[in-house]
Amino acid sequence: MSIVMDRPVKNEKLILSCHVVKDRWILQGGTVGGGSLNWMKREFGGTESDFFRYANEAASRIRPGSEGLVFLPYMAGERSPIWDPDAKGVFIGLSFDKTKGHMIRAIMEGCALSLQHNLKTAEQSGVPVHTLHSVGGAANSELWTQIKADITGKAFRIPSSDSAATLGAAILAGVGTGVYRDCEDAVSKTVRIQREQTPNPTNQEVYRQVYDVYLETYIKLRDVFPKMGW
Repeated sequence: MSIVMDRPVKNEKLILSCHVVKDRWILQGGTVGGGSLNWMKREFGGTESDFFRYANEAASRIRPGSEGLVFLPYMAGERSPIWDPDAKGVFIGLSFDKTKGHMIRAIMEGCALSLQHNLKTAEQSGVPVHTLHSVGGAANSELWTQIKADITGKAFRIPSSDSAATLGAAILAGVGTGVYRDCEDAVSKTVRIQREQTPNPTNQEVYRQVYDVYLETYIKLRDVFPKMGW
């Protein structure tokens, strides 16, 4: 999560830094959980030749909230906003009726819940967000993006370029060499939005309950995690 601001706003649970654009600042947050699907692929992928296509299809068959399965994506401790190196990844709500599809969707939802936790933390500092731009591998999944929209209650805009960091470097080079007048001019000529996804109100109500369980689960396990280093 990177929120561009026109003034510096500090929150000890997030990361404040200067933007490359003059007179702009960035308030950032992040989870280690983004690699959880890669872990699932490595350990439980089975024989699927295209695991991520399979994962998308399997998760799409599961109802929002993963039918009572919640995932904490703290697979290597966790960064913002809890900054807890002892935190562990957790599936809570496992039962014999749960499938790989449930676990995959719970992973997608867990990462989105972490995003919501960071957004809520930013809002507590008076930094609201209305629209999010999502780039990279996960953004290619319409399902995962919709889950993020439903959990955060925000609209998501997905640019056509899947190599945002490379494009950003090219834009800065273009501005620096005079190809573009400024960053705004460069963005208007190079960035194209390929789709926009908005929250589903019915799913939002489900996810409000899931988010409460997500937060409560960490709080109740926080003192247990440091005991698990044997």
